[in-house]
Amino acid sequence: MKALAKTKGGPGLQLIDAPVPKPKFGEVLIKVKYASICGSDVHIYKWDEFAQSEITKFPRIIGHESAGEIVEIGEGVEGLKVGDFVGIETHIACGKCYQCRIGKKHVCKNVKILGFHRDGAFAEYMTIPAENVWKIPESIPKHWVPLMEPMGNAVDTALAGDIVGADVLVVGTGPIGAMAVAIAKAVGAGKVIATDINDFRLNIAKKMGADYTINPEIESLRSAVMDITGGKGVDVVLEMSGNPNALENALNLLTNGGWVGLLGLYGKNRIDFPMNSVIMRGITLYGITGRKMFSTWVKTTALLESGKVNLEPLITHRITLDEYKDGFEAIMNGSAMKVMFEIG
Repeated sequence: MKALAKTKGGPGLQLIDAPVPKPKFGEVLIKVKYASICGSDVHIYKWDEFAQSEITKFPRIIGHESAGEIVEIGEGVEGLKVGDFVGIETHIACGKCYQCRIGKKHVCKNVKILGFHRDGAFAEYMTIPAENVWKIPESIPKHWVPLMEPMGNAVDTALAGDIVGADVLVVGTGPIGAMAVAIAKAVGAGKVIATDINDFRLNIAKKMGADYTINPEIESLRSAVMDITGGKGVDVVLEMSGNPNALENALNLLTNGGWVGLLGLYGKNRIDFPMNSVIMRGITLYGITGRKMFSTWVKTTALLESGKVNLEPLITHRITLDEYKDGFEAIMNGSAMKVMFEIG
């Protein structure tokens, strides 16, 4: 089968011919139909410090945001059948650690990630533990399904606290930030403000439902937000950028007693942070990772079935595996949101 893999250290990827895997006990074989490029895949493509710390075996077929059809069932699998169309939860929990045993598999201490620690989804076929598949209703467009994995991050961030009627500032409107805009509007937020320094992304955020978009390189973020909110500031900040300055600026725009959902990862683990201000102003911080297994998938499915969230504006490129270089280049030069491989 055709697959996109990291075959050695260094920048780039390679198309390889790999054997079709066989499902082990408790696994299923998926014929991959669609798969989308994640920012973490770009890290692998560039071969930066993060990728080098995670990819330790070559060749490694990469990719994790995916959807496809079950074509073979391994021993010990129940409740699934050949022909089921499924999305994939990409965090493979051990099921044995303390976190797994108390229902917090999304923070499993021994988690393995598809496309990093085992062969992934940028291939014609892949195997996955049966417990990691999510059956998809017919009402959801099949080419949207790979986006349900990153959308889960947006769901958990946007719904970490009370958001109904709240004025919301989304900081960073990459794919997950743009999804957070749509989710906030779908569940009844008040004014939703999106900020980014990339006008292409801001235009997508507008299509996803943002009431206001602000490029802080062109206009004063503080002046604009205070004008929009009548001087009170926003009730909620959804921080998706991973930029310490953007985070600090957003905190200064948060009204006392507000809350912050933190999803963006920062280049350095330690950053200067106005902790006394957080305490004295009664601000609540939520750190978000992964998706809760599987309550987040229930919410994500319901939001898409409701028709209130439209993912189509996010898919800016649809390509084959052979065109992978074009897809990665489009993401790296800022001209793409989600690049979708059409595989099956």
